Amino acid sequence: MKSFRFGFNLLAMLCMVLAFSGVVHAQATRTWVSGVGDDANPCSRTAPCKTFAGAISKTAAGGEIDCLDPGGFGTLTITKSIIIDCRSGLGSVLSSGVQGFVISANAASDVITLRNLAVNGAGSTLGTNGVNVLAAKEVHLENVTINNFSNAGVLVGTSAATKVTLVNVTIADAQAGVVASASSGAAGVSLDHVNISNITSDAIRGGSNSLITVHASTISGCSVGVNQSSGTGSEVLISESTISHSSTVALMSVSSGYIGISGSTLTYNNLIYNTNGGTILTGGDNVAFGNSGTGATSGSLPKV
Repeated sequence: MKSFRFGFNLLAMLCMVLAFSGVVHAQATRTWVSGVGDDANPCSRTAPCKTFAGAISKTAAGGEIDCLDPGGFGTLTITKSIIIDCRSGLGSVLSSGVQGFVISANAASDVITLRNLAVNGAGSTLGTNGVNVLAAKEVHLENVTINNFSNAGVLVGTSAATKVTLVNVTIADAQAGVVASASSGAAGVSLDHVNISNITSDAIRGGSNSLITVHASTISGCSVGVNQSSGTGSEVLISESTISHSSTVALMSVSSGYIGISGSTLTYNNLIYNTNGGTILTGGDNVAFGNSGTGATSGSLPKV
């Protein structure tokens, strides 16, 4: 009888341990980070974590990480659907010598949103890329500032179709602004109200299988404004935007690449355009003035 009771009690204790273990390892739909948090915490609102890396391991796929207050929350590699939103307090990521965010998720299903963030590569060694998209179904950047990177502010280089949207994004002080390509499928990148400035090479560069749209955006003080550097199946469409003070050229289309531009302003650039074997077409409704080289220097940019 005593042996039976001992066995029963042992079984009950084992069940309690397993149940507690399940609670400990359960992932929450919403987690929180704070400048005074601790990654040993469960990342709840009353016991927040310190870093995005600490919080994402405790956040279920499709869930959300929110910021309780302003803070520096560290670089992050994202491998699942997630929303990171620092609306309650601007979230900063300092990434000297490394990448800010690396997105390597499921290309068929995962959706990632980064919102209300500042990604800064400043330091004795600049960060490499602000946001590097390797794989995802969709990536959305909203109200994000990216600066001080030795390569790209936003780099999209996928092996399958993906969709990337930038809304109210600022990119500055980098080697390149937005760079997109795909080895298979299409890299669809949409820029809406995006400001790109002080870029040492291309503010926007379209590579193989890239489909880029630019609306109501500003490019200023870059070497090349828009460079469609690859051919068949790749294009950049620009509308209601401004490209100014390009030290080399505002628009460049290489090989069979295609750029279409309408309702936009091109001003104070060294050269307005260089087809360089590609195609640049306009709706005849652009304004170009103060430019010093090839193409129109006043009035509307002619059809090419």
